Amino acid sequence: MGGRADYEERKQRRIERYKTVSQKARKEADARSNSNANRILMMTPGQPIILGHHSERKARRLHEQANNDIRKSIELSDKSKYYERKATHVKNSNAIYNDDPNAIEKLKEKLEKLENQRNCIKARPHETWELTNIGANIRETKLRIKRLEEQEQLVFPDIKFKGGKAIHNKEINRIQLIFDGKPDAEIRNQLKHNGFRWSRNESAWQREFNKRTIYVTNSLIKDVLNNEDTKQDEEGEEFE
Repeated sequence: MGGRADYEERKQRRIERYKTVSQKARKEADARSNSNANRILMMTPGQPIILGHHSERKARRLHEQANNDIRKSIELSDKSKYYERKATHVKNSNAIYNDDPNAIEKLKEKLEKLENQRNCIKARPHETWELTNIGANIRETKLRIKRLEEQEQLVFPDIKFKGGKAIHNKEINRIQLIFDGKPDAEIRNQLKHNGFRWSRNESAWQREFNKRTIYVTNSLIKDVLNNEDTKQDEEGEEFE
């Protein structure tokens, strides 16, 4: 079975992280809204700044601080709402990701529902675009199922290269490039250019496992990692 073994755990951690950020921003927003400057002004509503009076400078600073606190409070409140929405979206999302170990099963369930919907559309008066849209969705779902099923049959043996090795980490559904030491800047640029990203937790450069990644990895090993005369890709082509 493909996907990440820790997919659900990572999803829950992401939800909790968004909630934590939202709650922290909300707390800071409340503190700014109830700052000393704002409480003082609320106790003396409408009191004007007396021009030329010895209190003018202090009063202006107080109003400036209060305005800054209110502006910051609004910004933090918006931030809190943003991350609250993100947490809700992740929790309720019906999107099916390749990293989900149950992706194929979920896609097949989705396909069955789509085909039932298409039959219902056919059984009643309908517009042409209705069948066109759902037909495209069905084809895309079938294609994703095919790709993931083919991916489960893929094999990537460990490959050693100068200064490291490439492995297929099945637990996290990634091809990883593990170096004996920190690769130089030119190699790091090539890795980024070809879709690999550094994972501090894994201490490896990695990219999602699929047919394309296997091809890219083999090309990198042949043309860059095992090539002493490393050169930048002149075409500048981005993969995926």
